[in-house]
This record gives sequence, structure tokens and C-alpha cells, in this order.
Amino acid sequence: MKKLLFVFNPHSGKAQIKNKLSSIVQIFCEAEYELTIYSTRASKDGYQYILNNGDKYDIIVCSGGDGTLNETVGAVMKFDKRIPIGYIPSGSTNDFATTLHIPKNMIKAAAAITDGIKFSCDIGLMNGERNFNYIAAFGAFTKVSYETSQQLKNMLGHQAYIIEGVKSLTSLKPQYVKVKSDDIIIEGNFIYGMVSNTESVAGVKGITGFGIDLQDGLFEVLLVRELKGPLDIQRLINTIITQKYEEDGLVCYFKAKHIEFESGMDISWTLDGEFGGDYKSAYFDVIEGAVDFIVPNQDTAEGKAKSKE
Repeated sequence: MKKLLFVFNPHSGKAQIKNKLSSIVQIFCEAEYELTIYSTRASKDGYQYILNNGDKYDIIVCSGGDGTLNETVGAVMKFDKRIPIGYIPSGSTNDFATTLHIPKNMIKAAAAITDGIKFSCDIGLMNGERNFNYIAAFGAFTKVSYETSQQLKNMLGHQAYIIEGVKSLTSLKPQYVKVKSDDIIIEGNFIYGMVSNTESVAGVKGITGFGIDLQDGLFEVLLVRELKGPLDIQRLINTIITQKYEEDGLVCYFKAKHIEFESGMDISWTLDGEFGGDYKSAYFDVIEGAVDFIVPNQDTAEGKAKSKE
């Protein structure tokens, strides 16, 4: 009998997992897993528990927001053996789950794990030590996810990010940054920058470009220059909608395997929605196919989930 470790954040999203837990457990038991359940108590608690105990299991499943998944991946990448990861999203936005086509419905997500298939996914590494699953970013809106209270997230869901994001615009200041990658050198004053491997950011699809491939060994890099008035804001919106980045000087967009950022002042980075540290210089690398995620097998998961709802 295969062993499954299930680690969940009881406060993520609107704490709905408390009402779904028995159904999720039943799905795993019916799939004949020997099940261990762990409820996290604080930030990094899940990471430490998995790091200490996870190598005893055949599969590790986590439930929570993007931060919970980040902790799980970070711990699993420390193991010598390759353990597949299942994900049951319960956060307010869950960008990476959307990119992996994991159902938002927790029961369906659990069923998809038992009948799922492995998907080897690229993972990002910052400064050679800290991983991120889908995005590293600085500037506008990046502090919103970790500075917004859990209570407000639970009450308003995705709207909480929008409310706090609008507040942050009043204190927005551009930063001078020099960006290098292979033969590309870009410098100037930027209000936002991101290194990503995802189809959506903050619930918005398409902002990272189209035709995103999580297995191509490349990041999508997007930089937004300083906005000097309402006309620039409108130009930015139009550019993002049309994706014609090369035709507008406000947005710089390219793909790369290795990227370096340098600035005369500390840049505050966000990794998968969590605070990633302040650095005058930072570099990012792709680890190709670093982690196996369990993604839905659409032919079999739907029926099993429906019977448990």
C-alpha cells in the first residue's frame, strides 16, 4: 500500500477545507493510500514538517494557497528521491493551480490526484538558494499578497488583492534597475518587473504572454517602465491587452533561462506571493523539469469527484 502525506493550511481561503476534509480523506482512502494528515500551524511549518518527514512517503499532497505550495515544493526539492506532488487549491487566487488546470473545487482536485498523471515542471531558483514555482516580482502590487490580512482575504477573496493594490498606487515609486540576460541589457526606471512561468498572475490571464510552456526551460520576463500620467496608464492597459510589447516602449518583454537584476538601492522581491527578501542584486535560473506535479486525467477524475460532492 502506497503512503500519502496530506498537509493542509486550515486558514487558507475561507477555511472551506474544514467542510471538505472528510470527503477528501474518503477519496484518498478509497484509492488505497495509507494516509497521514498534518494541519499547519504557522508560516514555514508545512515546509519544516515535510522536510523532516516527507521522504517516507510515495506522494505528498498539500492544500492551501500559492504560499503553501511553494513551501511544499521547496521541501520536496531537498530530497534525494523524486516524490510527486498533488495540490488541492484553497487560497484566494491560486494562479499556479489554474495554469496546471487543477480544479478549483477541492473535491474534484482530490479526485484528480488519485487518477492523475505526472507532469514534470520547471522551477525557478533565486540567488542559487530559494525556489519559486511560478513568479518572482518587484514593484507595483507585489506586497499586496503578503501584507493583506488573512481575515480580509477570507472575507473578500480576490477582491481583497484589488483593494489593497489600489491603495499601494498612492505610494508607488519607480526604481532604477539594470537587467542582463545573455545578449540583452535593459536599464531604466521601472515600476514593476516579473520573472514568471505561469499563464496568469493575480487571477489575470494573458499578462505573461500566450503559448506559455512550463517545460521549455525558459522564464517569461516582463518589465514596466515609469508611468508619467494618465495617458501612459491607458497605453499600458492597451499594451497588456494586445500583447504587442515590442511596439510600445513602456513594456519590455523577453524569454530567458538566466536573468540578473542590479540596482543602487534594495529591491523588495515577492516569490509566489510571499516576501522574498531585499537585494541590490539578484539573479534567477530555471531548473528544468525539477518537480513532478500530479495533474488531472480528465477521463477518470470527474466521475469519482461527483459521487463525493
